Amino acid sequence: MDDEEKIARGMARGIARHEATRAEAQGRQLLDCLLLLAVFVGGFVVLVTYGG
Repeated sequence: MDDEEKIARGMARGIARHEATRAEAQGRQLLDCLLLLAVFVGGFVVLVTYGG
């Protein structure tokens, strides 16, 4: 295996690792946003139900 193949494999591995990390962070961000939305919706329902 020559140096170019080693470099290409290393780059591919690094890119794959970066994409996996980014996808995991994006999934966590989506769950955080959904949780925040659920809290706001729950607060709004309580406000409308018992606030009047």
